[in-house]
Amino acid sequence: MAVAKGLQRKRNMREILIEDKLISEEQYKAAEEAAKKDAKSFQQALVELKLVPELKLLKVLADEWGFKAIDLSKMEPPADVVQLLPEALSRKQLCVPFARQENVLFLAMSDPRDFLIIEDMGLRTGFDIKPYLALAPWIIKVLDTVYGKQDSAQVAQLVESVQQSQSQTKADGGEESFSLAADAEKKDISDIDATAPEVEKLVNAIILGALSTKASDIHIEPFEDPNGKNSKVMVRYRVDGMLRAASFSVPWAFRQAINAKIKIMSNSMNITERRIPQSGRIQIIAKGNPIEFRVEMVPTVFGESCVMRILDRASVRVDIKIMGFLPDTEKKLLDQFAGIGGKKNFGLVLVCGPTGSGKSTTLYACLNYVNRPDIKIITAENPVEYNIDGIVQVPVNPDVELGKGKRFDFASALRSFMRLDPDVIMVGEIRDEETAHIALEAAMTGHLVFSTIHTNDAPSALERLTQMGLPRFVVANTMKAVLAQRLARRLCKDCKEEADPTPEELAVFEANGVKVPAGAKVYRAKGCDICKGSGYKGRCGMHELLVLNEEIRLQLLKDPSAIPVKEIAMKNGMRTIAMDGLEKVLLGLTTVKEVLGGAAEKE
Repeated sequence: MAVAKGLQRKRNMREILIEDKLISEEQYKAAEEAAKKDAKSFQQALVELKLVPELKLLKVLADEWGFKAIDLSKMEPPADVVQLLPEALSRKQLCVPFARQENVLFLAMSDPRDFLIIEDMGLRTGFDIKPYLALAPWIIKVLDTVYGKQDSAQVAQLVESVQQSQSQTKADGGEESFSLAADAEKKDISDIDATAPEVEKLVNAIILGALSTKASDIHIEPFEDPNGKNSKVMVRYRVDGMLRAASFSVPWAFRQAINAKIKIMSNSMNITERRIPQSGRIQIIAKGNPIEFRVEMVPTVFGESCVMRILDRASVRVDIKIMGFLPDTEKKLLDQFAGIGGKKNFGLVLVCGPTGSGKSTTLYACLNYVNRPDIKIITAENPVEYNIDGIVQVPVNPDVELGKGKRFDFASALRSFMRLDPDVIMVGEIRDEETAHIALEAAMTGHLVFSTIHTNDAPSALERLTQMGLPRFVVANTMKAVLAQRLARRLCKDCKEEADPTPEELAVFEANGVKVPAGAKVYRAKGCDICKGSGYKGRCGMHELLVLNEEIRLQLLKDPSAIPVKEIAMKNGMRTIAMDGLEKVLLGLTTVKEVLGGAAEKE
């Protein structure tokens, strides 16, 4: 008996793409892997890999599923309509309101077949929902644009409120006074309170400005003009490794009050002491997420200078599969962790690079990869930046004296760890011979040890250990691998432009031994609203992995110098930082200029 046409089952996306021969089975699997690796939707991966043109994909899905389609790439939905649904919910369900008419809300969805989402959105908003089909990348772009502008508007509103209050005070002929009362409980700084003290509004504006630009550090620095005309408090944010000035200015009169408020928020810094450096930590709530800051203040000739490192526990990427390793480099690294447990895999694995090159994040990713119930993992860190379930994390504080000549440093922590029966040990940094010696001792006695060291490349790390006074045979027999890394700014996927490589760029590829396929394209930075006009958004890693084999171990016994070790490693397939970065240029992730800048960084 024939089934009525209206009752026919609608094909899912996989069936549509493969049966209509839009992509092959292999291409579908590649898109699935990319979506899983980058923690994004399948539609996003499909569009980013350019397997199917966007408009063609939209038309095919709309025709098959029987829904009207909306091209969000050519429109800018009103912010008040988009904000009818919470941002987190819109991102989770991949839907966004784009218009409303009386009691009807028009909802763009990546999968409008899901009637449960439609019903849920109707109950939440009180509107009748009319679903439309839109591609997931367009929905994400609308959310990024609207909520990015909202953050900027909040910052502007806070600063304007402070400036108006300051002008009113001067007009009344009174002196400026600041309230520094500490909050009894944590409040969400994204909730604007018009009655809050001016200092609190300014500090909230500074923090919101950093979060809206996804900054890693906040710099607050006073600069006084001898004539008293151009004195200023400069606020700068480090975004993707580059410092940017804030879009607002802080009145000079607030310089001491802001620092005092930050000290109060830390609950540990002395607000009356301005002559010595101080350190502290602040925990706040922003948009419902817990954010932590590591605060450093140092006295300068014009007052205290403050730097706040942002530690967003929700955003740390501790999955090694999504950290941007090239497939062969990732396999070689993960092979070093095979067989952990029962003291069967031991040795020392080092991650090296300058400050801010992502060493800690890589170590956390490695620990998370080997983290399972049958393995005891213990770390010594100064400070503990991110908490990971299942790992015993010990905060080391060398400034605390435990008695005459005793300090709780990395070396003393490692000595204690040896009696705690661990399988894996992580020590934050090898800074001196004593710490290096104990770390190698731990590696020789059946522990897998992770640590960091400050050198420019992987072969130099081996030479550095011997320069610390460690015997060559101990280094040669105990080391497993050294990973050197740098960070390069990632091209904004929404505005990057395809181009032919210039003769200068081709010369760089040739000089570094990287083959450029015939007809290969590279990408240029352009700039759009999503990336704030910079052309870059986020960063990607460039890696140099040196895995020790018998040939390298013999070379270390003869001569541990970096140059001969590097030659042997490259002969055995090691890719330098520059080579790895240039491979990522060909993948469209970054530019040659970024690679040369990152690979040329000095310690």
